[in-house]
Amino acid sequence: MAPVHAFDWRLFGRLLVLAGVVSLLGACKGIDPSKSPSKTFEVDMPVKTAYERAIAQTRMCLVTADRFPMTAEINPDEQFAFVRVNMTLTDTLLSNVRIVAVSPNKSRVSVQMWGVDVWDMTAVDAMQAAIEFGVPSCVNYFPSATPKKR
Repeated sequence: MAPVHAFDWRLFGRLLVLAGVVSLLGACKGIDPSKSPSKTFEVDMPVKTAYERAIAQTRMCLVTADRFPMTAEINPDEQFAFVRVNMTLTDTLLSNVRIVAVSPNKSRVSVQMWGVDVWDMTAVDAMQAAIEFGVPSCVNYFPSATPKKR
């Protein structure tokens, strides 16, 4: 006669929680170009300077306490760079900063955020200020170069 095994409710509960977490993480689609907060602007500095400032800002404000991985790369000719933050388990794109040379001392920066939690329009504005002024901060305290419409 084969031994009868009792049903392990603790294991079943853990598997159920794991399935729930996996489905929630699968629902996180990350940056949606048509809906996510974004901004493109030009700065009077080389790509390398903007890139270094974007890295400092990302480390300070966007990798969060969860230590999401940051990927940063600058081309050898220093004409293009990017700084990204992805979710750890799903590789969902949370933040994307692209920097392209317009001239030797002028760069075009495109910033996109996921739109959830710290990756929102506040983060987009803070990234712009950090690149423009060289002072990383999770909130933009600097005045805008263009007046706001009323």
